[in-house]
Amino acid sequence: MNIHQYYRQAASTAVNNSLAALVPVIIMIIPLYMLLPNKKILMFSLPFLVYSFIAYQSYILHRERASATADTFKKEKNQIPNEKNHYLLAFMPAPSLRMLLFYPNGTIKGEIRDLRFTKLRWYLPYFIDRMIPAEYGFYNREKKLQLTMKWSKAQCEVRDPKGTLAFTIEENEKNQFQMNDNLFIQLDSNSMYTDVQFLNKEGSVIARVRKGWMPLEWSQFIKDANTPVLSFDEGLSKQEQLFILAILIKIYRYRNH
Repeated sequence: MNIHQYYRQAASTAVNNSLAALVPVIIMIIPLYMLLPNKKILMFSLPFLVYSFIAYQSYILHRERASATADTFKKEKNQIPNEKNHYLLAFMPAPSLRMLLFYPNGTIKGEIRDLRFTKLRWYLPYFIDRMIPAEYGFYNREKKLQLTMKWSKAQCEVRDPKGTLAFTIEENEKNQFQMNDNLFIQLDSNSMYTDVQFLNKEGSVIARVRKGWMPLEWSQFIKDANTPVLSFDEGLSKQEQLFILAILIKIYRYRNH
């Protein structure tokens, strides 16, 4: 998947949501109003109509973004990642999380998503689904499973595809995380998570997620200037980057439930 395909899929999801929101109005509210003519009955249709309108606007927006990037990925040079420490985060509907990581040129690095996509979980309320131990898979661009990450309360186990434990993460206090007793990260963010900073023991910023910050040269591929940008310090190891991705799971769970 590239960013163009993501925009197309997001547009398709939005228009389906828009149409689905009209179903209760058509099959329940309108027939009920015809049987019992009362304007108060029509008031029940307002939430569905408002949601349908918002979803349709989202469809138009993503359709335009897909159209604007339609020819971008026909050029072979755009298939080569041009950044190694910056990724853009995008989200698709999921029981709790499906987070895609794109390079600034719009090609995909991989994704983190629920390992259990059971139909029941789509309909569970947020507060009930949170009681289920959260297990996620990190997949590369070829959609091959690289790692699993299982959060249970304040602990996360990271394992390879064979199930061998790679490392564990403990949330000691709120927004403080420890990996294998030798790596510490303090999470510092505002209430809206528009600027999330990951600090080491010395208080230095080793990674950051920002919204509304995107270099102008990326705009030929990424059409949403508010797309969250994840930036790693150049000196971070692969294990440290995975540590940060595991923390991002806790932040962005249920973003698009």
